[in-house]
Amino acid sequence: MKLFEQRKNKRFNYTPRHSQEQENESVHSLESQWNEVKQANTRKSRKITSLPFLVLFLITILVVLYILSAYEIK
Repeated sequence: MKLFEQRKNKRFNYTPRHSQEQENESVHSLESQWNEVKQANTRKSRKITSLPFLVLFLITILVVLYILSAYEIK
């Protein structure tokens, strides 16, 4: 009975249009382009946005708030 038989997958013989030499060349040029873009988009780190500075700033604010809380009017 053909009703319950599964169909077999078709096989394709694919040959690429471009040779391996051109493919390697295009991959290399793509890598160099990606590196250029990556270097152009890197931000210069500033001292204000660094993690140690932000932690020090937070500690300073907490100390100032603690000192000012002692001067509250009761």
